[in-house]
Amino acid sequence: MISRRQFAMGALATTAIGLPALSRAQDGPVTLRVWDSFADEGVDAGMRALIATFEAQNPGIKIQRDAQTTDSLRPIMQTALASGTGPDVLYYDTGPGYGKVLADAGLLLPLDDAYAAGVFSHVYDWTRARTTYGSKTYGVANELETYWAFYNADLFKQLGLAAPNTYAEFLNVCATVKAAGVVPVAFADQGGWPAYHLFSVYLNNVAGKAKMESLLLEGASWDDPDVAEAIKLFFVDMNQAGYLIPDASAVSYDDAIALFTGGQAGMHISGTWAIGDVAKAPFQVGWFFVPKADGGALPPAGLGSGYFVSSKTANKDAAIKFLSFLFDPANAKVWMEQMGILPPYKVDASAFALPGLFNDAVQAVSGQEMGYNIDVLTPDKFNNAMNEGFQAVLLGQKTPEQQAKDLQAAMVASRAS
Repeated sequence: MISRRQFAMGALATTAIGLPALSRAQDGPVTLRVWDSFADEGVDAGMRALIATFEAQNPGIKIQRDAQTTDSLRPIMQTALASGTGPDVLYYDTGPGYGKVLADAGLLLPLDDAYAAGVFSHVYDWTRARTTYGSKTYGVANELETYWAFYNADLFKQLGLAAPNTYAEFLNVCATVKAAGVVPVAFADQGGWPAYHLFSVYLNNVAGKAKMESLLLEGASWDDPDVAEAIKLFFVDMNQAGYLIPDASAVSYDDAIALFTGGQAGMHISGTWAIGDVAKAPFQVGWFFVPKADGGALPPAGLGSGYFVSSKTANKDAAIKFLSFLFDPANAKVWMEQMGILPPYKVDASAFALPGLFNDAVQAVSGQEMGYNIDVLTPDKFNNAMNEGFQAVLLGQKTPEQQAKDLQAAMVASRAS
């Protein structure tokens, strides 16, 4: 197992990891306003436990927390920060349509000094990059996610199948499962968003990391043969071969999970956030990364959200101290056991009480080269074009080449607005 990095200081000795002491202006009690989206019962309890520990270790800092849903936070965050009525610390989406918008408006505090001082030296470089806009880093990304194929290991054993190593082997698995009278892949696209993830899975494998970076970060055109090929492989070829749920565009994501856990589908390609749901299946669940044509895989890796600090805060040192505490590996047990969240650093989880698939995710994220989850890095107009366009491709109303052109048009329109 990967060894945990230790940071001496009790749990938070500031000199050990370069944290500044509170400034003289903050010598008295400090109230740190924190807005997050850990509103559901399980994650809320975990966050309350973390805050209680932090306040006990830091009696000069009081956390005033407001937990809301992500959908509630999005429309009010920019206005609240700009008016000075918002939080000192915020938990928010990291993509260019969210965190970057706030950074470009001057509403976020750069954290480069804290990174340079080693406060977050244990955090993965690729996750830091997701909160770096231009030349500055503004946040600490969290909630690591990757996408893989869950599979019914009992069914595979019954059919003499193994996890595939190449895409040709994957298609053979699909054909064998279909011949057994079972839906090969429980894919459902009601609402449109599940298609984003499958597009990410296929395009990373087809295009490779360098081209993904060109598309997402360097302004390359989405009207590209690799983009069209990735769309064709899943939304046309898999669909026409009968390897997906019939009329997938009319089936909900929850129904797809139920189809898989009910034994009526052999595989479900989704994110690691689904581990809790699929682990309830009455059969052994395995997993594999959807492979490239020549073997191997470049699975997308994404993030739930990340922590940022308001540029208007009067409590910068307290805010950084709080973030340092949250991302101290000593607290990984709470994030993982109580909250079901994979933090952005290497963890020795061997002593944690976690579902087996969660432990697999820990090892996969730390030991596998990761690609990009597209929708968290693309603007709303582009995501809307994915939503509507992939539905049309599934229904045979649009070709992959047309969808690639429409994605590029949406990106151009986003940059012009």
